[in-house]
Parts: sequence; structure tokens; C-alpha cells
Amino acid sequence: MHDVATEVTLVVVVGILLIGAVATIANRIGVAAPLLLVLLGAVIALVPGSPEIVVPPEVFLTIILPPLLYTAALRVPAVDFRRNLRVIGYLSVVLVALSALAVALVLQSIWPVIGFAAALALGAVVAPPDAVAATALGKRLGLPPRVVTILEGEGLLNDATALVLLTTAVAAIERPGSSEVEGAALVGDFALAVVVALVVGVVVGYATVLIRQLAGDRAIDTAISIATPFVSFLAAESLRGSGIVAVVVTGLVIGNRSQIRIRATRRAQESATWSTFSVIVENGVFLTMGMQLPAVIIAVDAGERHLAGVVAVGLLLCAVLLAVRLAALPPLLAWLRHHAGRVQRGHARLAERLDSVDTSTKRGARLRYAHIVRGHDITALRDQRLGWRDTLAIGWAGMRGVVTVAAVQTLPADTPMRAELVLAAFVVAIVTLLVQGGTLSFLVRALGVGKNASDRRRAELESLVGEAIDAGIEAMRREAEVNGIDEMIVEVASERMLARRDWAAHVAEVDPDDPSTDVAQISRLRHVAIEAERVWLDRVRRTGRFDSSTVAVAQRIIDREEIGLQADEDEH
Repeated sequence: MHDVATEVTLVVVVGILLIGAVATIANRIGVAAPLLLVLLGAVIALVPGSPEIVVPPEVFLTIILPPLLYTAALRVPAVDFRRNLRVIGYLSVVLVALSALAVALVLQSIWPVIGFAAALALGAVVAPPDAVAATALGKRLGLPPRVVTILEGEGLLNDATALVLLTTAVAAIERPGSSEVEGAALVGDFALAVVVALVVGVVVGYATVLIRQLAGDRAIDTAISIATPFVSFLAAESLRGSGIVAVVVTGLVIGNRSQIRIRATRRAQESATWSTFSVIVENGVFLTMGMQLPAVIIAVDAGERHLAGVVAVGLLLCAVLLAVRLAALPPLLAWLRHHAGRVQRGHARLAERLDSVDTSTKRGARLRYAHIVRGHDITALRDQRLGWRDTLAIGWAGMRGVVTVAAVQTLPADTPMRAELVLAAFVVAIVTLLVQGGTLSFLVRALGVGKNASDRRRAELESLVGEAIDAGIEAMRREAEVNGIDEMIVEVASERMLARRDWAAHVAEVDPDDPSTDVAQISRLRHVAIEAERVWLDRVRRTGRFDSSTVAVAQRIIDREEIGLQADEDEH
């Protein structure tokens, strides 16, 4: 027992160190870390005496996937998600279903022996793009905010559609004497799963925010945050809902409600915790995938099918998936343009109704609020209108990843040509990461996608910060009048806030990524100052010149300064 525990601990520690090293190298050479990890894993698996790593797919789907999706959902603005819900729904439901069906038809024509149910099962496995890979790459490439939101939303919800399809197909495989997939039952199960998940996700999200507000200890707050995705997932699954959708909804609720309900320090702590988890687990799956690849190849090579033929089928499926995705986007673009006209006409009709309603009543206030929100929606969608360049970038950013690798291993052991299906799924995941993920940056630059996004963002910053500071100053003045605070104190506090507005105006006019700008230079100076403070404080701590509790307070002050600086840099 002791030897087993030691071996497991060693494997985990070495794996984390390898992930950190590879991620660092990948960032320096501009290569996607998952690709290097897959290759490294394959090399490790070929070394004599290397451990055999097998992660049960059930563990992945119930323990690993929920927190990964929860982490991604925390960062998605609810307003942007709502504005693009139609696009996200189309990509995560309709496109996934079409992709799975296309793959199933192609597979059945090539390997008729597997049957339609098994073919559809593999189609469901390879249909959903990865929830993390595309969005992380998209943000790094500077894609427009709307494109990033669409990719994030698609990645968060498409797994639910795929897993419902997979579950139905697997049930058909296991049903003796039948391989038919019942369409009506499939639609009914999906609708029930989504409705239950929405209710559970909202309830768990609001309850979690309330509980975390009442939690007085940071450690307890972190513990609650860690437990939240599992509570949401298990509650939804126990009620026949989609645990995946429930987790996503919970993350959206908490991510947006916590901005005003939970202190910044706790949110920073939560973000650091989940970011660390995501980096280790997401990359760990790719490392494990590489270590499993030789065994998958050996299993296929020992069968009746030639290895090259199976790989060719995997490459064909990549082409089918890309073709379906690209073909599905032009109709979406045309529909969005048509829908924009309907929204504008609806907004005009709402304005006419508002003219005849007393806005002092509750009904009038609701109509006025709806009119304002819809007006902002129209403006935002007009300013961020999707063009053919944006849709082409969305189409190309369809990399498969961890869900594909894990879900394919849930196929029953008696599935016809199971080894070949598993290898085909591996080929799809690796090739899409290599080809589409490796060339997306070139495509974005060639198309010029998002070249004006940063300019618009900086232009909005000055106005936004200015209005926020005006609201803050007005609140200070009211508070001073009520409590008899000296006017001089108010002026001092106001000057500090106005200085922040002036600085925001300056930031809006410069490129924050340029190391020669004032913004970058001040960040560098602040880093130097913080480091000097840390060294000085450490010297004082070791000499015992001040009381330890006093030193600890000073340490927290410096830490908060560093957290704020890091948050500013991450934003840019």
C-alpha cells in the first residue's frame, strides 16, 4: 500500500512539474501547450518501465469536467452571453447535432458493420469544440469581444448537447436487438435536461452567493467555491437534468452577482484557485492523452483494420467537421442580419407603447427599463456586427480537446470496432489542435479580425471610468452632508479620484502592450517598488525590530498592492 501511494504521489508531482515546464516553453516558442504535452506523453509512454496512466472516463465527466466549465463560466459577462444567446444556441445545439449526424453518416458508409448507433456515438464525441482551448487562444490573439463571447458560450454549452446524444446512442448500442435512435425520446430528454439544469443552476448560484456573503472566513469562502460546481452538477444529475448546463448557469450567476456581492480580495483568491486548477487539469488531460496514444495504436494494429486506414478515416472526419462548421455559418450570418431588423422594429414599437404609459407605475418602469436595455443591445450588436471575417475565424476555431478524448472512452467494451473508433477520436482531437489551433493566429492576422477592437475598448474606458468616478464623488458628498464630514476631507478624497480619471484618459490614448509607454513604465516601477518593500520587510521581520503582528499587517498591505497591480496587467 505504501509503495502504491508513493508511486501515485510521484507520478502526480512529476506530472505537475512537466506541465509547468512545457507550458513555459510553449509560451516562449509560440506553440500551443496541448500539442507539446501530447507529444511528450507519447514519448514517455514508449520509455520502458513508464507507468500506465488510465483515468476512468466517469471520473473525468463527474470530477474534472464540471470545475473546468465552472471556471470558464465565471469569466463570461452575463449581458454579453444574453445578447449572443441565439448564436450560441445555434452553434451549441444545432451545429453539434448536424456535425454528429454528418460524422455518423460518413462512418456508417465506410464501416457499415458498426451500425448507426455506434457511428452516432462517435459523432457526438467529436462534434463539440473544446471549451477552453479556442477561447484562451482567441483572447491571446485579440479577437473582438463578441467573437470571444460566442466561442466561450459555444464551448460551455455544446458539451451538454453532445453528452445527451452520446448517452442516447450508447443506450441504443446496449439495447439487445436494436440499434435505432429514437428521435422523439432524444428531443424530450434534452428538453427536460435543459429545463431542470436551468432551475438548479440559478438556485445553486444565488444560494452560493448568499452563503459566501455570510461567510466570515476566507478559507471557508474558498471551500464553498470549490464545492459549488460539484453541488450544482450532482443536484441536476439526480433530478435527470444536465449537470453540465447546471454548472455553466451556476458559474454565470456567481461570476456576475459576485461583482457587487463578494469582496474583491475573495474574488481574486477564487480566480487564482480556479486558474491554477484549470491549468493543471486541462494540460494534465492532454499529457495523459499522449501517454494513452501508443496503447490505442497497438490495440488497432492488433486488429483486422490497418492502422493507416483508421488514421485516414480520422483525417476524413476532421475534414467533414470543418466543412459542416463552415457551411453552417453563412446561414447564421444571414439570419442575424434579418433578426437585427426585427429587433429594431420591436424597439420602435416599445417606444410607442412607452409614450402612452405612466412611467411612475411599476408597469411603466418595467417598460422603460426594457426599452433602455434593448436600446443598448441594439447599439452594442451594431457596433460589434459580425462580418464574414469574424464568422470565418469562428468557423476555424473549432478545435477538439479534453471532452472528445474522455467521452470516447465511455463507449461500451462490446461496441463494434471500439479500438478503431477510439483512435479516430484521438486523431480528430490531435489534428484539429495541430492544424486549426496552429494556424488560427495566421488566419486572424491575415483577415485583420479585431484590429479595431482595442481602439474601441480604449475609447470607452475614459467615458466609463469618468462616469463611475462622478457617481463616487456624488456619493461622498451626500455622505459628508449627512455625517458632517469636513469639506476639506471631501476635497482631498475627490482629488484622488479625479486623478484616477485623468489617468484613465491617458491610458485610453496609448497602447498598453507597448513597453515604452508610460503605462508600462509605471507598472515596471511599481513592481520594483513592491519588490524593494518586500525585501525591506523581510529584513525587518528577521531582525525583530517590529512586532510580528504589525509586520503581518504591513505584509497584507503590500500584497493588496501587488494584487491590484496584477489585476490591472491581466486586464490589459
